[in-house]
Amino acid sequence: MKKISFLIVGVILILMGCGNKGAEAIDSTDAEFIAIVQLEQDLHIYNETASEPININDLELLSNDTVFSNTSKAWEVSFNYKDGLTNKTVATNAVAQYSVDPSGEITATTHSFE
Repeated sequence: MKKISFLIVGVILILMGCGNKGAEAIDSTDAEFIAIVQLEQDLHIYNETASEPININDLELLSNDTVFSNTSKAWEVSFNYKDGLTNKTVATNAVAQYSVDPSGEITATTHSFE
């Protein structure tokens, strides 16, 4: 009986060590940095042809809204116009959103610079 108990405990410990740690490869700060770099590139491309260019200083990162989505298996990073917020906890005038996977790759981009 003791051998079976030790075997069961050993199997449980091994299985606990096999959990999915891939989601923890980068943290929210890393994902936000990656998204900021991409936002700068996207704004540069947009501003080349825009009649009214957007200044990066007019946008802000909504760090309270940076969350890891279990559905998309990525960090969701959002940006808004600084003067477009009516509530600090709710994105009311979203300009851009990026999904950054645990390896640091951007898997989805949504932006409306107009």
